[in-house]
Amino acid sequence: MTPKAGEAAVEKMEVDPVKPAAEPAKDENAIAVENIKDQLQSLDKGEEHLVARVLHVLPKTRRQLNDAVLHKLCTSGLISHDSAFFDNLLKFVKYTPPAVIDEPMDTTSSKTKSPRKGVRPVYTSIESDCYLRLLVLIHLFAQKKYQDALLLGEQQLTAIQNTDKRTLDGFAAKTLYFLCVIHEREGKLFEIRGVLNSRLRTATLRHFNESQAVLICWLLRCYLINRQYQSAAHLVSKVAFPENATNNDLARYMYYQGRIKALQLDYNSAAGYFLQAQRKAPQEGAIGFKQTVQKWVVVIGLLQGEIPERNVFRQPIYRKCLAQYLDLTHAVRLGDIAKFNHVLEQHRKVFEADDTLTLIVRLRQNVIKTAIKQISLAYSRIYIKDIAKKLLMDNETETEYIVAKAIADDAIDAVITSDVRDGPRYMQSSETADIYRTSEPQDHFDTRIRYCLELHNQAVKALRYPPKKKIAVESIEQAREREQQELEFAKELADEDEDDF
Repeated sequence: MTPKAGEAAVEKMEVDPVKPAAEPAKDENAIAVENIKDQLQSLDKGEEHLVARVLHVLPKTRRQLNDAVLHKLCTSGLISHDSAFFDNLLKFVKYTPPAVIDEPMDTTSSKTKSPRKGVRPVYTSIESDCYLRLLVLIHLFAQKKYQDALLLGEQQLTAIQNTDKRTLDGFAAKTLYFLCVIHEREGKLFEIRGVLNSRLRTATLRHFNESQAVLICWLLRCYLINRQYQSAAHLVSKVAFPENATNNDLARYMYYQGRIKALQLDYNSAAGYFLQAQRKAPQEGAIGFKQTVQKWVVVIGLLQGEIPERNVFRQPIYRKCLAQYLDLTHAVRLGDIAKFNHVLEQHRKVFEADDTLTLIVRLRQNVIKTAIKQISLAYSRIYIKDIAKKLLMDNETETEYIVAKAIADDAIDAVITSDVRDGPRYMQSSETADIYRTSEPQDHFDTRIRYCLELHNQAVKALRYPPKKKIAVESIEQAREREQQELEFAKELADEDEDDF
């Protein structure tokens, strides 16, 4: 081998990379168990803000749950104040651990350690019990084992009621939410109306804000599902919704209030509540809730005489669910009675499922008004019988009443008259006036100002301020030492001034 070949071989050996060793696969179940144990350790402190923090990450924890994780938590040596607590939980967790294969003992290796250090495997707080019971309840709900979930939920509420501790309010609210969802899926939500009312009274007396918010929303939903709109309006007038409720509960409450106001013909208030519900809804998720609210926003806008912008129907999350409402909007905008009737009959089942059919039927008067307005703009003089033909109406007298109503409502500027006493009657349109000389621009401006003021008030209420910093109170010795240092510093300054002179 030549010297150059040897140098090339050495360089090649030095350049060859060393392949890193493959990392061992992480056990997701073990990581989930350790995470939940960390949460239990935080709950043991019994502080309200720590409970809120644990419940805030509950959606993430929920995705990590399975039978193996729950069984490991119940059999990992945790200690509860109730000796039968874990035995009761294991009845709901159907899991058989795999058989352990005996292997020769390795005396050289050290004992296996937990993936995380400093986790105490013992807890004795009621908050930890309620949290574990809630996790099992959520897992049963995900597996559609509704009867077991209802039984465990009643045990949870009984334990919370017997304890009467403020830090358990979040667990009670979550438990009530899942129990109401189960009853609604089984078609038995109206049967627990009395139970919800009694629990609402108890939560109000104990100032459990989270439970109050959940119960008020579900009572309103119970009344609206069963078409008891008067009872829902009476409940809203009698209860005070908690100001510090979560945005999700507040969005639901605003949505239900909007539906009540819409059925009471108060369209301006309904539009405001629906806009607040859209603003309080989560930005990333809750697609179904946003779609439902947007349907009501479109219908309320049409009832107010406003045509929604086309880009609303082009958004990806609304394109499919608002297809029927886009056809409805076309019919209202054109004032086409025949097309409106066709859309109403074609999509009646969809409107009934959305609970918007009652309001959509009222749109017929708006379509007629729009058609009459277009006729008044197109014709300076037109007979009533010709208007009846265009509106697909057989009775001329009824058509004349509708035109007179539109004139009385200031929808059009016209008069109904005839050339002779018993001659055919016709509508005489007045000259087109400048809209800026009317009060319509001012009304629109007032509506925008009210919305901006309401938006500002809601933003101010949602502000959260950091806690005030406590001023450290110095002891007597520290005060004396500080005064002595100030005296010495003053003498040094005086000496320096004398030296300068």
